[in-house]
Amino acid sequence: MNRRLFFRRCLFTLTAAGLAGCRPTTTNINQECKNLVTTGTEENNSAPIEFSSDHPLLRYRFKKGEELRWNVQHTLKMRNIIGGMEENIETRSRAAKIWKALDVDASGTATFEYRVEDIDVQQAQTGKDDVVYNSRRDSRIPPEFINLEKKIDVALAHIRITPQGKTTKKPLREYDGSISENRIVIPLPDEPVEVGTRWTEPEQIDLPQPNQTVKKIRLQHSFTLERISSGLATIGFGTVIFTPLTAKEESQILEHFTQGTKILDLQAGHFIRHEATTDRMVVGIQEASDSIRYHSRLTECCCGRQACEICSG
Repeated sequence: MNRRLFFRRCLFTLTAAGLAGCRPTTTNINQECKNLVTTGTEENNSAPIEFSSDHPLLRYRFKKGEELRWNVQHTLKMRNIIGGMEENIETRSRAAKIWKALDVDASGTATFEYRVEDIDVQQAQTGKDDVVYNSRRDSRIPPEFINLEKKIDVALAHIRITPQGKTTKKPLREYDGSISENRIVIPLPDEPVEVGTRWTEPEQIDLPQPNQTVKKIRLQHSFTLERISSGLATIGFGTVIFTPLTAKEESQILEHFTQGTKILDLQAGHFIRHEATTDRMVVGIQEASDSIRYHSRLTECCCGRQACEICSG
């Protein structure tokens, strides 16, 4: 397996979408995220929407002109042992992503313009000098992060989101969002739910093979309403992969082995917090002694509170 190609693919997943992160240390996230700050039209001051605190109907509600600023932190640590050679890679980044609601139709389907406002990323790799890039400070992008060129503070895509979470994306330039970004919006159940309710979403991904064919990988995303407190619904999520994989194939889709939580503000009608962790080791990629240890932590927050360790950074 080509270690450098594998790393570059993982790094592109991080930086193309302007992601960054480490898991927060806050013990009461529901209380921390209670107040949400957004900017938009006067419609934001509309009367509260009634919902059952015990059996809420989970739906997204957006307003034309509304702007959501996602503050993002991410860390990725990889330890590769291939052919007896060990390589350690660590990437840390902070970024701000902006979703601006360009339009909301009569059905409640919103069209967002998506852009990465800024990014600050650092990379350390065995045998190489550390590399840093801050889009606010640096005029030159290092070769290691060249995929970010012309992708900072410009419109990247238009994303349509229905009230139940069905999405379509129209890229405005060469761009492909990361796995974690695509999980910011999840499908929501048809009916009102109670704590403990579980629902799933199937997915199929295409994995290119050396013989020019494509292997279909079947996944299932699982979501569980874990609790409701102060108008905030905490939803846990995880992914199960049903298709048998070789060690090499598994090493190519490590970012899919993710679990975490999302916090939905029932009144605001959108998520205000997303936390995800991937911690996996694959052995026997080419030789029995080959291994990859992949550890990723991601936090995205748009609660807007100065007390939040993500939003105040």
